[in-house]
Amino acid sequence: MYESEVEIIELQGLLDRSMSNACSHLQSIFNRNHWLSARQVCLYLQGVKQVAAATVTSKGEPRVAPIDAVFFHGRFYLSTDSRSLRARHLTKRPAVSVTYFESADPVIIVHGRAVFIQKSQPEFHILDSEWVKAYGRSILELSETVGFIRVDPTTMLACAFHPERFRGN
Repeated sequence: MYESEVEIIELQGLLDRSMSNACSHLQSIFNRNHWLSARQVCLYLQGVKQVAAATVTSKGEPRVAPIDAVFFHGRFYLSTDSRSLRARHLTKRPAVSVTYFESADPVIIVHGRAVFIQKSQPEFHILDSEWVKAYGRSILELSETVGFIRVDPTTMLACAFHPERFRGN
């Protein structure tokens, strides 16, 4: 787990605010007893996970596709080639939504803004080490133009029908 106690407290505040501001329909499906804590989320989302990431085209049309992600210091980081359609969308329109789910145990939804992480930034190599653990090789071996996109969350919802199955409190 990469998150410090301060980051867990900040993430818990974001989760609480987001769930409290969620629409009544969502709150009727996932009541307070179904909410996951920041610690549960951080412990569960270790290693490379597959998420659905949504962007918007220049015509305002939504695009969603699966992508690898790592949860690092309370943020999702996505890997993508800088020449990809997703990267081009996010360069012009940085709003992004990410969803991780396994049925409804858990469902983790993040809305936020994309920030591109360059190879020269310190976190790049730490993130890449997660890909090496998962796939046995660096993302740089796939393409010289591959990189990471951090999702700075404005909203984050984390729920499960059986939250007791998740470690942490």
